[in-house]
Amino acid sequence: MEHVMRLFHLLFHGEDAREPRRVEFRAPDAYQAFQFALNDRGSAEVELWDGEQLLVRMSKTEANLWKLHGLPPSQGTAGPSAQAGAAAA
Repeated sequence: MEHVMRLFHLLFHGEDAREPRRVEFRAPDAYQAFQFALNDRGSAEVELWDGEQLLVRMSKTEANLWKLHGLPPSQGTAGPSAQAGAAAA
């Protein structure tokens, strides 16, 4: 059985005010994409996107644990450019 690889991207927000770092990659499902996000060591604030849909916004704590942030239903479908500005504020 052949797996369809979907396009995901991550937005890594740094401590400074610069634009978030964007990383695009393909994965067979959201679980694999989520694991990719958790393995990054460079950023404390991360957004995981499946195409134009925001899947999760999360932040790393001091103990190197991840906290998942809830989203209002309308925010999960806006494009990445609209979300990037709101999340960086």
